[in-house]
Amino acid sequence: MRKSIKLFFPIFILMIFFHHADAKAFEKVWETKGFHNPESAVYDAKESVLYVSNMDGEALKKDGKGGVSKISTEGKIIDLSWVKGMNAPKGVDIFQGNLYVSDIDRLVKINLKTKATKSFPIPNAKFLNDVAVDSVGNVYVSDMMDNSIYRATKQGKVSVWLKDDKLEGPNGLLVIDDTLYVASWGIMKKGSTATSKMGNIKKVDINNKTISQFGSSIPIGNLDGIEADGSGGFFITDWMHGKLMQVSSNGAIKGHTLLGQGSADLEYIDKKKLLIVPMMKDGVVRAFSY
Repeated sequence: MRKSIKLFFPIFILMIFFHHADAKAFEKVWETKGFHNPESAVYDAKESVLYVSNMDGEALKKDGKGGVSKISTEGKIIDLSWVKGMNAPKGVDIFQGNLYVSDIDRLVKINLKTKATKSFPIPNAKFLNDVAVDSVGNVYVSDMMDNSIYRATKQGKVSVWLKDDKLEGPNGLLVIDDTLYVASWGIMKKGSTATSKMGNIKKVDINNKTISQFGSSIPIGNLDGIEADGSGGFFITDWMHGKLMQVSSNGAIKGHTLLGQGSADLEYIDKKKLLIVPMMKDGVVRAFSY
């Protein structure tokens, strides 16, 4: 009996952590097929369109097959091959008329009007992933396999901004004011993306680079994307376990839905209350209302 009590107690605590009285369901609005390993989506508020990166193959293969698609917020494909000739593009973000894209070991800047590109090589990068731009134009790029975050200044100078094992496989990035939020994949086993400990959300003070925990330190998944939910919390995806989740301002999981493995770097359009989730393994992009 005492053994049963010991087993039940932590499970009960986890049930409290993962369920919340205010949980609200994610309702699918549309789904668009035809993408090639879509990894990340970003909303261009000026033109009211979405840009989606397509890896089109292996995550580290330099084969020139990758690119970026342009779609409407209703899921209509405007240009499936808006930009071609990339390798395995992943994270995307927009700042002052330019789309920034990570591409294995380089950061690519694409002019949204002319599609003119400029490449910023990052020679020591192992696995560049997400991209986030701060209010003055500094571009942060996560390197999941090296527990590193690079920063490219507005002038184009790229350097290691932060390297620390406390980042625990930094994947998704989001800048809010002077804080960089990091969705961590977890502590990876040597030579593998499998984890000995799953990830959670970290906070990095941009001014002094101090790393702290957002909410509880309990591992919550192999995290990929992270977006603010407008109420002090976040929407996040768990790529490995195929989850879309909402995390409250205290770090508790308010609700989640299973999408299938490969739920990647999401976007949230607050004015439309619309979540955009690329499904990397399925070749589709899904939209959910919330």
